[in-house]
Amino acid sequence: MNLRAYRKEFPVLEYWVYLNAADQAPPGRYWIDAMRECLTLYEAGRVSDTAPYDPATHPFLTPVFFECIKRAARLLHAKEAEVTNIYRVMTHANLIINDLIKWERGDNVVFSDIDYPSIPYILLGLRRKGVELRRIKSVNSEVRLSDLERVVDDKTKLVVINRTTPWCGFTHDVKEVVRIAHEHGAYVLDDAFQAAGAIDIDIHRDGVDFLLTGSYKWLLGPEGAGVLYVREDLIEELEPSFRNYIWADVPTGIPFGRPDHDNIKHWDYPLVKNANRYDLGICVTPILFGWNATLEFLEQVGIENIEGRVRQLGNYCINRLYEIGVKVVTPEDPRKRHGLIVYTTGKYKLDLKSYERLNNTPPGEKPVKVSLRYVGGLGGIRVSCHFFNTEEEVDKLVEIQKNVLQEEGVNT
Repeated sequence: MNLRAYRKEFPVLEYWVYLNAADQAPPGRYWIDAMRECLTLYEAGRVSDTAPYDPATHPFLTPVFFECIKRAARLLHAKEAEVTNIYRVMTHANLIINDLIKWERGDNVVFSDIDYPSIPYILLGLRRKGVELRRIKSVNSEVRLSDLERVVDDKTKLVVINRTTPWCGFTHDVKEVVRIAHEHGAYVLDDAFQAAGAIDIDIHRDGVDFLLTGSYKWLLGPEGAGVLYVREDLIEELEPSFRNYIWADVPTGIPFGRPDHDNIKHWDYPLVKNANRYDLGICVTPILFGWNATLEFLEQVGIENIEGRVRQLGNYCINRLYEIGVKVVTPEDPRKRHGLIVYTTGKYKLDLKSYERLNNTPPGEKPVKVSLRYVGGLGGIRVSCHFFNTEEEVDKLVEIQKNVLQEEGVNT
């Protein structure tokens, strides 16, 4: 891996020790240039009235829309028919929970107390339908399979997981989660926002029913794009209550220019048998240009290479943090984590002081960009070790943290 060349794609690395991809990835030249290209095409279409260019008025009129689907499917080891583009994870989580799944009074949904709040926020609305919310309490930074088996029963309609949790980096054994859920006839919704782009996800091996992820964290893309995966055999079964046509999917083509165009006859066709039936029509063309360039960039680097490097740096980070005596919140077992590492000094005020010092270094020193995150009694300083980071950057983090501890009289 030519790490030096890849690091040049992220200009912010010249100014920051950037260990914050779990919050938002540093802007990449590849997607910024691709978005500029899109805007240039728009501009060229209006150079003169005598030589107009016809820019796409909808994202799905561009080949880029479908290139994104093909690349995203390859990334997840999915079929193209199972994948479509999305704008925001929460939007399609609402679609799945409030439209595709048919709830009955007495059903229950299972999730954990360390899931990101966006989906539990949606689940709260199910109480109006008489659906029970079953929340598993994490133990030692893990959502235990034994606890999942205890609460999932034949009235469970949906199990929601964060493949990797944002508060401690715990990463599920997804295949086992699916086994437990499917034994009781429940669906599994996999929020992979903190995993996709960091580790290699084989969606068919794991067997989840739905997967959602966004573009701008570990996937290193622009905000405003992402992926919806729906298992192929569910697509015809789960018909949305809304209808949004994608022109390429209209069997007879768009008949706007035909004198016999009839707004019933020519539009009375079955929904497509692919994930595009769940497209909400809210993608934006310039963002898709950037997203396509991002997926191409990830293909060039290789997701297997990325995962190897992410795990290597995660291990290195944990070992260095142990050296200065802080508590690592992230599970020690390397099978249950990757490069998202959370640690704490044991005191909130000292965590806060450490966070502020890391992000506000003296003049002439690069700030260390990290996050401060807590939920469900867990949390601390969150360090995102992505493939473009270096051991020296982790060392800088540890050096500053050690100095803060010593200033407070804490032995290291």
